[in-house]
Amino acid sequence: MAAEGKNKVASSLLDLQPTAILELFRIFPDRINKPTLFLGFHGGAVYDKSVVWQGVEYLPLAIEAEGFDILADGKLARPKIKVANENNIITNFLQNYNDFKNAKIVRKRVSVKFIDDVNFEGGNPFGSADSKAELTDETWLMGRKTQESKVFAEFELNSPLDLENFSVNNRNIVSKFCYWQYRGEGCRYAGIPIERADGEAFLDPTGGPVVPRYRPEGNADPAAAASPTYFLADPNAIWNPTKGYIKGDIAVTESPTILLPSQDPNNKGQPLKTIFVCVSGNTGQSPEGNPTYWQKDGCTKKLSACRKRFNGIDLVSFVSAQNIQSGFSGVRISGMPSEDNPLIPAHTGLFHSKEQGLTGHFTGAWTIMGWVNVNSNSPVGAGVLSTTPRDDQNWPNMQFLNINANTTTQTQDGSSSRKRRGDKTNTIAANYLGYKISSTSTNADKNAFRNVALNEEQDGGDSREWVQYVITNSTGTANFVNGEDAEQDTLIKFFVNGVSKSADNTTRFARHGLDQENQNLSRNLGNFGSLAERLATTSLSHMPVALPALPQTFMLGAVEYYPGRIGYDTRHGGVTTPYTTSMNGCIGPWAVWNRAINQEEIDFLYKRVRTPNEVTNVLDFAPREYYECTGTYSGVTGDSLVAWWDASTGIVDGGSTLGMLDIHTVGPYHLTGSGEFEGFKETYAEGPQTLLPNPTPKEPRFGGFPGTDGFSYGRNAQM
Repeated sequence: MAAEGKNKVASSLLDLQPTAILELFRIFPDRINKPTLFLGFHGGAVYDKSVVWQGVEYLPLAIEAEGFDILADGKLARPKIKVANENNIITNFLQNYNDFKNAKIVRKRVSVKFIDDVNFEGGNPFGSADSKAELTDETWLMGRKTQESKVFAEFELNSPLDLENFSVNNRNIVSKFCYWQYRGEGCRYAGIPIERADGEAFLDPTGGPVVPRYRPEGNADPAAAASPTYFLADPNAIWNPTKGYIKGDIAVTESPTILLPSQDPNNKGQPLKTIFVCVSGNTGQSPEGNPTYWQKDGCTKKLSACRKRFNGIDLVSFVSAQNIQSGFSGVRISGMPSEDNPLIPAHTGLFHSKEQGLTGHFTGAWTIMGWVNVNSNSPVGAGVLSTTPRDDQNWPNMQFLNINANTTTQTQDGSSSRKRRGDKTNTIAANYLGYKISSTSTNADKNAFRNVALNEEQDGGDSREWVQYVITNSTGTANFVNGEDAEQDTLIKFFVNGVSKSADNTTRFARHGLDQENQNLSRNLGNFGSLAERLATTSLSHMPVALPALPQTFMLGAVEYYPGRIGYDTRHGGVTTPYTTSMNGCIGPWAVWNRAINQEEIDFLYKRVRTPNEVTNVLDFAPREYYECTGTYSGVTGDSLVAWWDASTGIVDGGSTLGMLDIHTVGPYHLTGSGEFEGFKETYAEGPQTLLPNPTPKEPRFGGFPGTDGFSYGRNAQM
């Protein structure tokens, strides 16, 4: 391990007879076009022959080095090295590599006793070779050449952090705008056109969207895109006045006056190329200054434009047609509080399943996703999702995972604060039993109960604000593991509209001190206890019903509410029996997987509504439809999907009961409906999308700006 190497270095420096320290240097003369090419050498003061360290040979070359200091005043050192110019070796390098401008130098220091065994005949007499026992490894940049003669060459080095008087591409970075020439000097983007220079999409004369596609010569299929990315190298892409173009075709024009520089002095350079997208079919219509038929590919010169072109996603999304009416199903539930008793709803409605086939999927890795609209007209403790048949925002009543309006508020009583159960709050939260569960006690010290605030209820009335919840539970990912298989802990995460809520808003209700080990465990946010611990709770004393701490139901839209913690205390006119607290609002699509879906899939399921024309949409984001999960995202509806309820209702259980239909398995996991509810359709206008491959390089060759090729466009830049 690297740490062991460092320990050996430290101990060797404290030896009574420490061995000599070697200084080794590597010069990378062209770190842009030839990043692996370097000259390795050492000073020859210890050995007068080549030295091999870490499998790399360093030539003996007389050298003086000074100024490699760490200054107490915080100033950055500017060391100097003087290298012997024996046989004009340095002069030859300087002539071939532009006087080492912006070259990189790596300085290494190592004890002789740790260099490779190949340096010694009959074995290392000083110690044993260790490629990790390196004293220092410093990187410097070549600042300037101060002297050069037949005898020596002298250079001044700069720290990578010190750019004073240092030439970086001869360009300035102005605020958050890019200074480079789009697809020209400095910018190496070679992918398909993304947008116009003003950031707007390509549109035909009627305002309809245009999807750019390159059709290679001889392929008349409008959908052909055999070489969508590197069309710039195809001479057939040059605009031809005799060729017929259709909407979406890409054409290239070459500037007769602007030439991009080349490293070859005999080459006058390549002409600057400009890309145009055909927005109306034509023949002989010049792309230049002809927006009726052609629109120019451009860049807004902002960092956001670079992110669109240089990223880790190989697909680019384009709106491909006029607005169409889209929508998704929903179910409206009227869980209004009663006028006589504000705790008890006047109306209830819910959907549930107690089938082991469904609840059994929640003992390993799983994901639950759902869309809801819960407004502030909801009663106390209004339920969104319930996996256990009782809830009081505390253990042992809530035994697995519920999402509902909080039933405990923090109130001010004089100078102190106190928590009070049964009050109305507008905070929707996830409540669950965490990493520690006792099989003998319900005490807060022995059980880690957790609460994660997710969002606030929407304003009362006819709000159309929808919220997406995603809960993922992963196995084998926690920093601590009780055991393997059924014994292991799992890591649970919560997302609201694609944004993680696990890290900031997680608290535990155990108010008393836990030992240090458990305090450390509590910092690993969102962990369930092991399956073995959950099964052991069947013997827990004082439980109203002795059951394991596992899901016993899957209920949407409501939860059974018990006032009090264990004894169900009498409140509000002697009410002692539990009641169902249905939310007031709407339920949208829900789904369950038997794996933890990843962040990319979460983002995909939270669909942005794309509207190319001037249409006022109430919804900016909407649920992804089941049938849209194809291609790259076909795994979303693959073998790991357990059930997908698109909020459409119909007859379930083979009888007259109305419920929510599972459109994935078409049968086993339909949810039974109870109480009062009504189905409806949420509508919005949407521009359908087309995904095109655009695998352009995402990493810059130089750390100054994404997509830049380093120091100029034509210096042997490789894609």
